[in-house]
Amino acid sequence: MQQSRGFTFIEVLLVIVIASIAIPVALSVVSSLAQGQIGPIGTTVTTTLAQEELESVISRKYSTCGNCGYPNIPVGPGAFAAVPGFPNYQRKMDVALVDAAMMPSALEVGFKKVTVTVKAVGVGPDIPDAVAVTVLANY
Repeated sequence: MQQSRGFTFIEVLLVIVIASIAIPVALSVVSSLAQGQIGPIGTTVTTTLAQEELESVISRKYSTCGNCGYPNIPVGPGAFAAVPGFPNYQRKMDVALVDAAMMPSALEVGFKKVTVTVKAVGVGPDIPDAVAVTVLANY
């Protein structure tokens, strides 16, 4: 009696059918897990970029470089612009005059409210804009 070494056509066909069902299901699970990570990572990036810009403004306020210091932080609304090194993120900075009670002021009384907003563009769903706010005093 001769022993068989190998697979029959039916066995190979059965493996192909099972694989054709299992592989798409596995890929779907892996894809959904990867998509679930985009939101938290994007939120962390937007928050970090907003904080970075706010710290840059604060350091310029205290710096003695030629165009630094409190008077050289321009008042007005900003416009979204690309963040260098982060092609899918945009950032803007709004600076407004406020009084000691943090209410809007038409006159310079020694306080500027700085608001930095960062948004993700084309990164994925559910990534909220990050907003960081501080008040600078002219002292």
